[in-house]
Amino acid sequence: MAKGFRIYNGRDFQKVGGGNVKIWNGHDWEHGKARSWDGHNWINLLEERHVTTWDATWTQGYWSEWHGHEAKGHQGYLLWDGNYLLEGSYGPYYDHWDWGNESGMIGFDDGSIRRELSGARIEKVELFLYEVHAGYYAGGQAVIGAHNSRGWQSHFHEINHGIARQRFYGRGNGQWITLPNWVGDNFRDNKLSGLTTYADGTSLWQYLVFAGTNQGWKKPKLRITYWN
Repeated sequence: MAKGFRIYNGRDFQKVGGGNVKIWNGHDWEHGKARSWDGHNWINLLEERHVTTWDATWTQGYWSEWHGHEAKGHQGYLLWDGNYLLEGSYGPYYDHWDWGNESGMIGFDDGSIRRELSGARIEKVELFLYEVHAGYYAGGQAVIGAHNSRGWQSHFHEINHGIARQRFYGRGNGQWITLPNWVGDNFRDNKLSGLTTYADGTSLWQYLVFAGTNQGWKKPKLRITYWN
């Protein structure tokens, strides 16, 4: 149940709280604090807990450093179309044109994320990825990074590498990957706009392919739990 104060305006009770009450600390406006004891814990009456999910708005797979990290679909032999997210190297086993470390970028409506998270305290950040292929039948390891590029990119870009690593078992499965809370802080504060897939090297253990925005419910999603 949502928590907060209510006042009578002459006709009915009107809610006050849920992020609406702020106080001046001498430098900035900050959320007011009012707590009550429920017999076990102190409960903050002026915050509400929210869980919001954003679908990816664009995805793109990229060739490796061998070909300037260019967006797939522009040249060379194409094993997966450019909408799929790539990670690592499948050469020389199949993709003979590119034996380097391929990659992927995920974009979101970062403006919507900033509006929703304005003034929020982040509790948890999760990324959903659906693995459609792996170098080994037993699966492999996803390596997640972050970027701050606005809109679709013709070349791969990453500013934070290896912020999370997650084991995927087999082929053809999806899961939620927990990311550090500072990722949510940086989306909120306009320092990040998307996430990446990019292996640590060319080991087949980190060769994975993930569904993109054209793959329906399998598309990447960002889920953030926050208080405001």
